[in-house]
Amino acid sequence: MTLNLDAAIQSFAPFLTTLVSLFFTISVFRQYSKRRKIYQFIWGTGLLIFSVTTLFEFISEIYRWSISMYRAYYILIASLVAILGLGTVYLFNRRAGRHLTLYFAVVITSLIILTLNAQVDTEELQERIVGGSGMPAGVRIISPFLTIPGSIALIGGALYSWYITRRSYNLFIAIGALLVAGGGGLSRFGMEWALYVLELLGIALMYIGFIKSEEAIKKSI
Repeated sequence: MTLNLDAAIQSFAPFLTTLVSLFFTISVFRQYSKRRKIYQFIWGTGLLIFSVTTLFEFISEIYRWSISMYRAYYILIASLVAILGLGTVYLFNRRAGRHLTLYFAVVITSLIILTLNAQVDTEELQERIVGGSGMPAGVRIISPFLTIPGSIALIGGALYSWYITRRSYNLFIAIGALLVAGGGGLSRFGMEWALYVLELLGIALMYIGFIKSEEAIKKSI
């Protein structure tokens, strides 16, 4: 019974994460439609990618992974934090954002080429939670060049904003981003269970932070 309950929770977590992230995505694009800031568009794009990756995770719990779906999933999940971090850089400095865009474009292009030509470990695809374990080491070594600078930008930017403003919603965003990045990092070291759990907790905290920031903006108007 306990094993069945754990399996049910594990299967349902990506579905909940997809719903939360879709609502979050819609909220950010709605904000972009009103204010037309490039960082809002980039954040919305990153959150949409997050929604797609967690949807893939949910589908894999029902039908298992196909090779083509896993290739697309790996490219997207490796690029996710980088794109969210890029949005934060644009928030603070557009020139730095343009330079980082060029860097990420080169790395993501390399990742796409390597991923599409990689020999996927089909035995790993039979596992419930795969993370990056289905890709060879030569491909997986690329992802830190995206996730590390992306995490530093996203988490560091939120912490810096909190330090300057002392507004609590920045802490929600920073902690949530840390959990999302931490789930991906732990999955690289064999703790695949952490991926689904921390994705759900992380995106929920980030969304709460976003809602609180919207409330603060409305009060200041």
